[in-house]
Amino acid sequence: MERQPVKVDPISVGEKSDLEAMAHLAAQVGDGRLFKMEVDYAKQVDEAILKADAIAKKGDVLGAVESLNQIEKLSRLGTDMRSNTRVVQHMVKLCFEGGKWDLLNETVLTLSKKRLLIKVAIARMVRDCVAMIEKLPTEETKMKLIETLRAVTAGKIYVEVERARLTSMVVKKMEKEGKLEEAATISKRRLNTCSSKSAFSLARSDFIHKDAVQDLKLKYYDQMVKIGLHDENYLDICRYYRAIYETPKVKSDSAKAKATLRNAVVFCLLAPHSNEQWDLLNRIAVQRELELVPEHKAIVDLFITQELISYKGTIIKSYEKLLRRGTPTAPDTGIFDSSKEGEKRWNDFHLRVGEHNMRMISKYYTQITFDRLAELLDFPIDEMESFVCNLIVTGQIIDAKLHRPSRVVNLRARKANVEQLDNWASNVHKLTETLNKVSHLILKEQMVHRNLETSPTPA
Repeated sequence: MERQPVKVDPISVGEKSDLEAMAHLAAQVGDGRLFKMEVDYAKQVDEAILKADAIAKKGDVLGAVESLNQIEKLSRLGTDMRSNTRVVQHMVKLCFEGGKWDLLNETVLTLSKKRLLIKVAIARMVRDCVAMIEKLPTEETKMKLIETLRAVTAGKIYVEVERARLTSMVVKKMEKEGKLEEAATISKRRLNTCSSKSAFSLARSDFIHKDAVQDLKLKYYDQMVKIGLHDENYLDICRYYRAIYETPKVKSDSAKAKATLRNAVVFCLLAPHSNEQWDLLNRIAVQRELELVPEHKAIVDLFITQELISYKGTIIKSYEKLLRRGTPTAPDTGIFDSSKEGEKRWNDFHLRVGEHNMRMISKYYTQITFDRLAELLDFPIDEMESFVCNLIVTGQIIDAKLHRPSRVVNLRARKANVEQLDNWASNVHKLTETLNKVSHLILKEQMVHRNLETSPTPA
């Protein structure tokens, strides 16, 4: 296979004047500090590159690359950004044109770990290497270079665009191989990165492309919602819809804003109870905009109020039509549609109502019969047993126990004898302290009155 030389563009025409100006002022190194250029190594670099090319033509690519190490170090430590960029780009170019793929990977890794590396040089080196990938002879060499570049670009914002392209290549390869789960995981990370970059770009722009950034944000969260639905991460989906609602383009559209609020409410209620879920639900409950969707606000109030919710008498009777089919004032969200996933979410909602009721019951009962508990939870007795057992296993109700022979649920753990004795001793100690204090006050009052009786009457 005939290898085509890589077109290395050390400095484009538009960038040339900027780099020339910057080169005489400062160079930005890997840790973010700015240094003034101390020496101009342009002439030495020209000579070193000619010498390296001559060595490479003789077939000694390794020797050619090593011959540039000294000038690379001098230009780097001397903060000559332009010269260092030329040297670094030429080193990887020699490896590629010589067909030394292992040496190419090794050179990229070595250069990226140098002390006081110059960001511009590394960024251009990575860009050139990304362009080389499609021209590599085998899939194995392509993937090896991709992984090397992904390792080099990890956590470096100045090469995030190149990293995104590399990630896209990895995802496409995994999808072809049928590794959809791994591809989805990597895609999710990539989407998070893109979202961060979009937010950064918006913050530093003059809002000329504001609409385009909003569209990108909405597209990102649309993809995140799909991933959340697949993973059943309802709390995350709620957060995504809250972020969508805060987009000016959505807020200005009354219909979209209301639909987004409804989705945020429903997915928050669908999430299993936890400190995070409870905190988010309370923040949604006091959100002023919730007045735009009064029917869903009423449902939120049911879960905020520390009282039982009748599933059949309240949810089914008053809110099933609203949640599953929609009403003229609140169109169907499609969350609880007739699909398999919609039915699964409706069953999950029934469980969330049961979990709320169980937390309320455990506050006021220490012991309750199976029949009464099943009645309060609106579950058949067999389902109630499984439901309560699951809550015990997940820790949502603490110390509860089912006593099947007597068909009773104990909602408070029976204390050990030693613990009961400790409590009794503590109570006795408090009682004696109280008695001593009362006795002291009585004696004090008696002494005061006795003193008043014996004191002489003034004439």
